[in-house]
Amino acid sequence: MSAENIYAAMRQGEMRNWVGGGDPVVVGAHNFTSIVENLPLRRNDVVLDFGCGIGRTSVYLAEFLNEGGQVIGSDIVPGQIQFCREQFANSFQNATFYCVQSRNIQYETLINATTDATPTIDEETFFLKHREVFDVIVALSVFTHFDPSMAAHFFENLRDVTKRGGHLFLTWFLDHPGNPAQFLELPAQLNAGENFSDPAGTLLFALFSPALVAELAASVGLLIERISYGTWRGWPGTLKGQHYQDIVILRRPLELPIEFDANIYLAIHKDVADAGVDPVQHYLTHGYREGRRFR
Repeated sequence: MSAENIYAAMRQGEMRNWVGGGDPVVVGAHNFTSIVENLPLRRNDVVLDFGCGIGRTSVYLAEFLNEGGQVIGSDIVPGQIQFCREQFANSFQNATFYCVQSRNIQYETLINATTDATPTIDEETFFLKHREVFDVIVALSVFTHFDPSMAAHFFENLRDVTKRGGHLFLTWFLDHPGNPAQFLELPAQLNAGENFSDPAGTLLFALFSPALVAELAASVGLLIERISYGTWRGWPGTLKGQHYQDIVILRRPLELPIEFDANIYLAIHKDVADAGVDPVQHYLTHGYREGRRFR
């Protein structure tokens, strides 16, 4: 079964409406393009597609990670994970899917309707099993359905399964002066002094302040590298890597090896020395992922 067959199955099934509708090829391509234009994704990376749904983005990731890389998809809706397991089995040996036991009011009906579709793994076991496994974690339209306590909980868990020096690509709905007054017929602006709003009361549209996201990230030692505001506000999508939703790129800091010598690093890597770049910062942000020697 090819990628085209998988996408054909997505189009024919009702599950595509469970994950927001639209053409799954177009949605998957949009997501994947935003990922690779924002992160230095390598073909041998291990990637977690957290909240993978029916695998629209996982297909593109599995195709790309074809030099020893892997994509692991997780979701809380059993029917969606069973669909991924059936569709990907004969096409992508580098794709594995887990149904993780967790609850979210936005998906209760779908979870209950497909509860016996596939075996599940409890949340704690999943995160312990994958401690410091992933080079990159992507979560598209996931934190858009979390409240602050849920976001804090998963920030901690996702940090623990990210390799040191690894990245997280998360999409949100963030407050901004350019937000429309309403979105999905719901208020789309925070009031003065607010850091979070769930106007529907069902986590259909969870709106965070950037300050709260920064606070949650800092509380678990994750660094925000950049924020890219999305086109859901009606803005034109003219920026490279721009997504429909707001993107927050985070990094789990790398610890500097005790044997690291800045002078030796500069002597080995003339390009770094010639550029006048701080050797410690270069290694922590670029050299580690590039496999550069430091001794």
